[in-house]
Amino acid sequence: MNRKITVGLIVTVGLIGLALFFLKDSILFYSKSPEEQDKYAQTHPTIFKKIINLGLDIQGGMRIVLEIDRSNLPKEATGDILDRAYTVIENRINGLGVAEPSLQKQGKDRIIVELPGFRDEGAASRVIGSTAQLEFNLLREPAELDKAIKVVDNVLKGQKIADTSAAAASADTTVAKNKEAQSKAQSLFEGKETGKDTAAAAAESTATGTQKEPVTSFSELLSGIGEQIGVLESNKAQVEKILARKDVHEALQRSGLGGSNFLWGHETKVANSSVYRMLYYVKSSPEMRGDAIKDARGSLDRGGFSAGAAIVELEMNNNGARSFARVTGANVGKYLAIVLDSTVYSAPVIRSKIPSGRAQIEGSFTMEEAKDLAIVLRAGALPAPVRIMEQRTIGPSLGQDSIHDCVIAGLLGSALVFLFIIIYYKLSGVYAVFALILNLLFVLATMASINATLTIPGICGLVLNIAVAVDANVLICERIREELHLGKTVRSAIDIGYKRVFVVILDSNLTMLIKAGILFWIGTGPIKGFAITLMFGLIISMFTSLYITHIMYNVFTPKTGEKLSI
Repeated sequence: MNRKITVGLIVTVGLIGLALFFLKDSILFYSKSPEEQDKYAQTHPTIFKKIINLGLDIQGGMRIVLEIDRSNLPKEATGDILDRAYTVIENRINGLGVAEPSLQKQGKDRIIVELPGFRDEGAASRVIGSTAQLEFNLLREPAELDKAIKVVDNVLKGQKIADTSAAAASADTTVAKNKEAQSKAQSLFEGKETGKDTAAAAAESTATGTQKEPVTSFSELLSGIGEQIGVLESNKAQVEKILARKDVHEALQRSGLGGSNFLWGHETKVANSSVYRMLYYVKSSPEMRGDAIKDARGSLDRGGFSAGAAIVELEMNNNGARSFARVTGANVGKYLAIVLDSTVYSAPVIRSKIPSGRAQIEGSFTMEEAKDLAIVLRAGALPAPVRIMEQRTIGPSLGQDSIHDCVIAGLLGSALVFLFIIIYYKLSGVYAVFALILNLLFVLATMASINATLTIPGICGLVLNIAVAVDANVLICERIREELHLGKTVRSAIDIGYKRVFVVILDSNLTMLIKAGILFWIGTGPIKGFAITLMFGLIISMFTSLYITHIMYNVFTPKTGEKLSI
């Protein structure tokens, strides 16, 4: 076996292993019953980012058509109202916890929302139809944050609320203990004193051969990320459950920590190869609201230490400028959180009093992120209400029927095609069928790797991919037959056949790829789902037809062989 064949085998086996790696989570998830899937999703909140998600037409859910009411808008209203409404609605839907929601702009005034697997009409109406709330809230001091963490820890340990209150009061009246609280909070910010996340603790317990008790401390779920705190994405649901407890709320109130809230950040940060969601401790009462902003836009810093970096420039109206001057003048050195719908989008530090009503938000932004944040800031003062024009629930029975019919049709059609190829082309047909199976495997693995959504049109695209791949393999087999009829040796017929059929297959796939690209560019929803599976299939079918089958011929056909089963 020459070096070229060996490399080909290694590449083929490696790609099969990689495809199975990307598909393992999908196989594991969809092999469970619907009830088991729900339980698994609760304990593995990131699972929907690792699997092939099912679209609305397959698993059922809700479809909502929203329309912006422009009747009371001033004539000077900007033309990006639809974008601002889209940003607010997207933020709200993300809070619903729906896997792979779909939002589409339609015309100048409409937004179509699809929520696969979601059937609570009341919740959707309340969340999507309510008015956007943009607020500016001060972050609590490090000592107050540390005190709040201790209170929550004490509640989880089972201490009485009265004891917690006494401990907090003692901390307030003792200067030494207050300094100690500030020191520990600062250590938490700097990452010097932070509980190990559950994943690291589990790894350590495995290495040492011991098994630790489940996490019962709030502080163990927190990690210092720069000057703020973060929570592992896998621990987010656990933290939310702790903060929602009634006894935790009562303990915070009685210990003098009322008027504060823990809010999640919009952004995530990567530290030590783990993804963290930022968690902020802010004052409940806002210093300013979104109606203070006149305009916001993304731009580049033209001076100072961050020259050339992307920033967001803010312009306040007259009342907002006066309020902003008062807030910034009284809180120099503190952090001011920009909160939209109870989510912190940014928490810049106040460096000096700003009397002009103009400010800028600096951070690790790309230009696109800065523009998006500017839309978020303008969205808070959106003057146009959003009306629900249509709200439709698609039952799960339709989804199950669709899945059943599609699977039966796909399996039956594929089996008939495979049987015909094997009967007609014999051993060469077996090579072609193997390539077709790999083609389907690689397409599904590619969709899983990019977290694509599979819809019924997408399944149609997969079936069409098989037809295109069959056509390529038929061309290869027929070309090899022609060369054998001309008196070529087996090895020569195979090599010449592949060389001459390459241009034909390339032309046919390239023209169809251009059509699929146009469908993806101008299409929406199901049309895009069809186009993306078709594009993946076309590219992968060329590889499996021209490379995988050629490798198999080279491996299983002896150089001296005079007969070929074809």
